Amino acid sequence: MLDREKLSSHLHRGEEQLLAGHIFDKIEMVLKRKSEESTNFLNPYECEIAEGLLQQIYEVNYLIDGGYQGAERNRVTVFPEYLFPEHVDPQVEILKIEGNFKFQPVNHRDFLGALMGLGIKREMIGDILILKEMAEVVVAAEMVEFIITKLTKVHQVPVEVMEIKSKELILPSNNTKEIKTTVASMRLDAVASAGFGDSRNKISRDIKSEKVKLNWKTVADPACSVEIGDLISIRGRGRVNVVERIGLSNRGRIKLSLERYT
Repeated sequence: MLDREKLSSHLHRGEEQLLAGHIFDKIEMVLKRKSEESTNFLNPYECEIAEGLLQQIYEVNYLIDGGYQGAERNRVTVFPEYLFPEHVDPQVEILKIEGNFKFQPVNHRDFLGALMGLGIKREMIGDILILKEMAEVVVAAEMVEFIITKLTKVHQVPVEVMEIKSKELILPSNNTKEIKTTVASMRLDAVASAGFGDSRNKISRDIKSEKVKLNWKTVADPACSVEIGDLISIRGRGRVNVVERIGLSNRGRIKLSLERYT
């Protein structure tokens, strides 16, 4: 048995400990059964935690795959260290969902809602890529047949679902808005306020309510420092990328270039 407490002693938040438990469960199954086991879909911060735990266990190896290169949400597949990685199946598949959305525009939330409305947990769904008349959705391999059979509508629009290969994937262009702004400091509440167009007080409340993530990690301190290249997200509001520090204004405020993902 793994010494879970020792291996995860560097993790302090409840959600981090829950994730560690999920990873340890997979490791112990691999050690006991000599099998291949895949985690839920994880965001980049969660993948970082998973890697840190897995690298302490020399009897196992792992692969990270989200269906295509550059995927944000990935599954970690754990397997015995004596197996060749190229012989391991990461257990992710891609579905194309097509419908006549010309008169009924749909977004990420609509597709996610339709899938979760079937009883599928969010952890079984990877990236959702939206194009004009369709979406491409990365899902856990074990959910493919169920989704193809059960998903018939998205936002009341009839849809057809089919499995595709990663080489058939069409990556959509990012819908971003460039924001040139100034901030008094690089505190999280100041930068997020400028990026999302909300008052600093409201952003501070959201941060303290743990609705805000910095680089996919939940933070609760409005004074947390932000760096160039960081990604700020607010639940239900999208995300802001801190692109560049341009200089100082005449009043000594920091001039920033931000990208708001819409």
